[in-house]
Amino acid sequence: EEKAVAIKVPVNSISIDDLNTTKSIKKIKKDNNFSYTIKVADFYFKNTAELMLKRINSETNIKSANITEISKNIHRVNLGPFNSINSLQNSYNDVKVLGFENLEIIKND
Repeated sequence: EEKAVAIKVPVNSISIDDLNTTKSIKKIKKDNNFSYTIKVADFYFKNTAELMLKRINSETNIKSANITEISKNIHRVNLGPFNSINSLQNSYNDVKVLGFENLEIIKND
């Protein structure tokens, strides 16, 4: 039965690839821009986010804390942007001392 099916199937084209040719390898440029932000928390009310910002500024040496309005009812407290791994690590460790459990590191585009 398989031979009968193989005989009835039409062949549209035949192609031959030359395996001896070398293909040029394209080099991919890596984007070395290091820019990260630490997300501390999202708040429903802006005044709660401002209280958190005041606490971070008073209890740590971090001065790069700010509030970003994600939507009408979501206000995000974040730190950064950081352009080096050392400054990111130092700020992360400073904020971790305050007892935050859900800190996120976000890559900036």
